[in-house]
Amino acid sequence: MTASSDHDSPPTAPDTVSRRSWLTLLAVALGITVIQLDGTIVSVANPAIAADLEASPAQIQWVTTGYLLVFAGLLIPAGTVADRLGHKRVFLIGVGGFTLASLLCGVSVSVEMLIGGRVLQAVFAAAIGPAGLALIRTAFPAGALPRALGVFGAVTAAALASGPLLGGALMALGSWHLVFLVNLPFGLLAVLVGARVLRHSPPQSRDRLDLAGAITLVASMVAVIWGITAIQENGWTASTIGFLIAGLALLGVFIAIESRVRRPMVPLALFGDRTFAIGCVLSVVTMFVFFAIMFYLTFFFQGVQGKTAVATGLAMLPLTAIFTIASPLAGWTTERLGSRGTVLIGAGAITASLLILLGLDTDSSVLSLAPALLLAGAGAGFLLVPAINLVVGSAPEAQSGVASGIQQATQQLGGTLGIAVFGSIISSIVAQTFAQAVRATNASADLAADLGGDGGLHESIALGFPAGAQEQLREQLGDPLAAEVIQAAHLTFLNALDTVFTVAIVTVLAAAVLSLFIKTPRTNQPAGA
Repeated sequence: MTASSDHDSPPTAPDTVSRRSWLTLLAVALGITVIQLDGTIVSVANPAIAADLEASPAQIQWVTTGYLLVFAGLLIPAGTVADRLGHKRVFLIGVGGFTLASLLCGVSVSVEMLIGGRVLQAVFAAAIGPAGLALIRTAFPAGALPRALGVFGAVTAAALASGPLLGGALMALGSWHLVFLVNLPFGLLAVLVGARVLRHSPPQSRDRLDLAGAITLVASMVAVIWGITAIQENGWTASTIGFLIAGLALLGVFIAIESRVRRPMVPLALFGDRTFAIGCVLSVVTMFVFFAIMFYLTFFFQGVQGKTAVATGLAMLPLTAIFTIASPLAGWTTERLGSRGTVLIGAGAITASLLILLGLDTDSSVLSLAPALLLAGAGAGFLLVPAINLVVGSAPEAQSGVASGIQQATQQLGGTLGIAVFGSIISSIVAQTFAQAVRATNASADLAADLGGDGGLHESIALGFPAGAQEQLREQLGDPLAAEVIQAAHLTFLNALDTVFTVAIVTVLAAAVLSLFIKTPRTNQPAGA
């Protein structure tokens, strides 16, 4: 396929896919499964880790935060390194290194040792995704690439969905060490299969790496992600705003560096391709909106409705299960309708889901919410697969590694933004409206003023006002009045969720309009195109 046309039309005939191409996809899927499982399993084990290693709240937070910052910061540089050194080589190093780092985590005897192991995990994990997507990009012909990416998305979704269940089963065996050691057989299998079936790609350039660009980009990404993450804990303080400003300033420095060096870390010309740029925006939007649904419905089920973690996982099953099924269907649809048509289907499904969720009530049953969850899972799959195809498929093969890194970085950024921005919206609305809700109860004027201005109470309400907070309130106020205040707290949380879902609807509709400007991805171009 040559230069892009002005129309996002599907291929006229399906491209032939070899057996080796599917084996390449299998090898990459095994490697991706390792890091996706790890990402969701560890969250289940954190309480046990904290107790066993006598970790402080700040230390146990760094078990996750340290991994997140390093992983997000290195995704794009790792993609560039994969283009320079060869995709197969970097992928195998990533999977092998991640497996060994998992062993280090599994035998940790102190929280400091565990945090160090998690940072090493993140370094190698950042190499796996970009190199893996680049291998898929080069193994499949242009017309079949959406199909391959659909299967890739299904594997990713299945690993994410099964992580908490597997983590719970491993924790039931009595040891948090197993949540890291379980990575060893998956990692070893991925290395063995990959070494046998993956084709070696020669280095695309022997020029020195753009170290100034790499350092500036990593610092920028870490500052931005850290600032966004800190908003969830501390709000819009001078510190969090300072990190965001510093991150954006460093991004400006990075762009200035990249526009001047001969071999930039990120070829800025990639963003001159309208299709590539739209794909990046769609990656951000998809995860931004997806987390508005998945993350905050978890607080609804556990806080407002008092469900256990297991019951919440089962209630969310329609969302995660259909996401797994929708991804390969989205690949098939993209081949036939093009990326634009698939994105519009996905945007329509998520919009319908959010409209249903606007009717959320304290006694909404799991059965009544199932259609919304099914639509959300399907919509996410139909948005994400064409977004990946637009980014990875638009880049020349010689730059497929850095393009894959950019796509995964934007996806990571979208999820982080979704949690932080929507969390900030909920906290703001709770602070503004809870006092009025309490005044409508039988609480005295002084008590209503105290409760309405209680910052700790506001934080609990922003998390759905779970059972622990309810019990403390009953001890303080007694059952009759506490029940009224709890009801006011839950209604305040639901009103805030309505605003979240409304913002998400506007965001999805804006993405749908943007998709009308998609052009055909410039797949299979020579490196100099």
